[in-house]
Amino acid sequence: MLKLHDIAHWPTERISQRVLYLLIALTVMVFALFYFVAYDRPFADDPSFNAPLFTDLLLVFMLLLVVLSCGLSVWAVVRSVRRLRGKGSGMENNVPALRISRCVMFGTIGIFIVAFLVASGTAMSVNGKAYHDWFWLKVSDMFIYTSVLLLAIAIGTVIYGATKYYRGSRKKHVQA
Repeated sequence: MLKLHDIAHWPTERISQRVLYLLIALTVMVFALFYFVAYDRPFADDPSFNAPLFTDLLLVFMLLLVVLSCGLSVWAVVRSVRRLRGKGSGMENNVPALRISRCVMFGTIGIFIVAFLVASGTAMSVNGKAYHDWFWLKVSDMFIYTSVLLLAIAIGTVIYGATKYYRGSRKKHVQA
């Protein structure tokens, strides 16, 4: 039997991997319930629309993930700033950890601000009715633009990191 004491000694990578697997399993389960169990139920007010049985579960799950991720993000930023504040140069193992932490924090805030300014607040039609709340339209656009931009940055970073070995071996051949 797995004890809490054993988990406390796991490396961070193993804990992160288990949390990722748990989130993937929960996400697959919630979306499977949403799409495969009573998805075609007609909406009471207008039978031309669907009212899936597990819509509330899906919405609560998404809200819980957003709140949890925002809370963990704020906690991580506060924790890293507190931990690095006491260090004079902000260097850890010759890595400018404080500078990286600040750049990530201010960069993310900057992306949110720019995305909000660029976002559209024009009215749109939702289920045949006009929706014209300027602020929430801008906020939803901001999150979409930010998500797409951060995903593109993450993909670019992964590709750059994956080619590290190719670039490193190429430099060795050129020097030889």
